[in-house]
Parts: sequence; C-alpha cells; structure tokens
Amino acid sequence: MASVREEIRRLNKQNRVLDCTVRIESVTAVSEGFTRVAVAGDGLAAYSEALPADAFKAMLPPPGGAGEGRAPAVRAFTVRHADRARCRIEFDVLRHEGFVQRWLDEAAPGDTIGLAGMRREFHPGTGVDRHLLIGDSSALPAIAAITESLPPHVPAAVYLAVGNGSDRDLLPRRGGVAVHWVEGASPSGSRSPLQRAVQDNETACGRTQVWLAAEAGVVRELRRLVLGGLGVARTDLHSAAYWKAGLDSTRLDDAGLRRYEREIAAGADPYDPATREAVELGL
Repeated sequence: MASVREEIRRLNKQNRVLDCTVRIESVTAVSEGFTRVAVAGDGLAAYSEALPADAFKAMLPPPGGAGEGRAPAVRAFTVRHADRARCRIEFDVLRHEGFVQRWLDEAAPGDTIGLAGMRREFHPGTGVDRHLLIGDSSALPAIAAITESLPPHVPAAVYLAVGNGSDRDLLPRRGGVAVHWVEGASPSGSRSPLQRAVQDNETACGRTQVWLAAEAGVVRELRRLVLGGLGVARTDLHSAAYWKAGLDSTRLDDAGLRRYEREIAAGADPYDPATREAVELGL
C-alpha cells in the first residue's frame, strides 16, 4: 500500500508541466477577505485532470508596470475550480496590504498573466481512518478544495484561523467534517492560537492523514505536534510554509530557490514533497 507522500510524488512525476499565458475573465469579491479571479486560455487545455489543492505560479505585472528588463512578480495560488471544456480555472486571492492587493485593484477582464504549474499537493490515502486539515487564511482556498473532495465515509477535522467572518462561508459544509474556527487570520511563531487549538482538541486516533499549511514557524511547531503528540506517520503528513513572518513573497521565494537548488544538487528528489518541506521549513 503506497503512502500519501509516495502517491503525491507519483502524481507530480506523472504530471505535465504547464507554462502558458492566460487572460483574466473576471475579478469578483467573494468575501471580506478574498477575491476570486477567473482566467482562461488555450494553454490550459493540457490541464487534463484537476485535483484538490493543485498549486501554480502566476507571473504578474511587476510593480510600476511591465517594461524592458523588468521581470514579472511571481506569486503562488491554489486552483479552486477548473472547467476543462472551457480551458478555465478560478483561484481565490487573499487580500492584504502589499503588491498582490495593488494588482487586484488594477486587474480587469482582458488583462493577461503568465501561469506555470501544476504542483499536486493532496491525495486521499487508501486505508486512512481520518483526515486532519490545518491552516490559516492563506491556506483557506486549498483546505476548501480538499474538504469538498473528501470521501463521505472518512471523518475529518478542520482547524482554520481566519480574520473575517464571511471568509468562513468559503469552506464547504460536509457531513462528517468537524470544523474548528480559530480567531486571527495570520498567526505566526510558536504557541500560536492555531497550535493551541489543535493541541487542546486532538488525540491520537487510528491512521490519520494530515494536510498542514500556514506561516513557517507555525507549521514547524504543528508538524512536531502531529508527528510526536498525535503519532502521525511522516509519510501521511503533507506540510507547507505558505509564508514566513518578516519576509515578503519575493524574498522568501528567492531564498527558497537557492535552498532548493542546493538540495537538488545534493541528490534530492524534485518530485518528493519531502524536498519541499526541507527547503521551506529548514529541516
């Protein structure tokens, strides 16, 4: 029986990489904290199988506008919905001060952006007794997509730290899924409210598959908790640092790329989620 990590590795290895230009079809506020962007383009025809929490990089116009020698600003997003027949995807963007917010304010139907992906980030394990999904606002789109896909016969618990009440409506309601809302959209560091909520409510319970994404320091603490305190197997855990306190996305990505190149040069498997964990969390 293949582990969750092995299955995600297999999916990434088999996946066809996209590198295309797409046009914006709509930009719509869907809650207090999120805007949904729909894009389409012939290059998305190769996106033949959409899976929950698929991630991609968007190449956005750089601050000050595109020009000779000006590289696009690269940001990561999660596919929320996909329509293969229309070569169209939708993704939800967390609104917060900074470059992405300024881009959202100016983005309009007809604009074009670059897109590269997809990276597979979830696979429901065979023989899993329970799912545990943990994240902050940055992970809400991915957790929403995963929750929507969960098999009805396997119970799940979701822990989400969000700042706006209407953002909660973006999480689908499913039978057998216990949802724990944690105050504060972006906890960081050790002993965060998100960590305390999981620690206070969770106990070891059969074979549990864990999907975890938040600020880097929070993820490191929660990773130790689920592996040590809850007895989750490393191969049944998928964890990712979606952001890091004190670093903007550009600086974080630049540092991550240098670490990734060192890992690959040392023989790490580019398809193995463990390689990304090592890069993002300094393992």
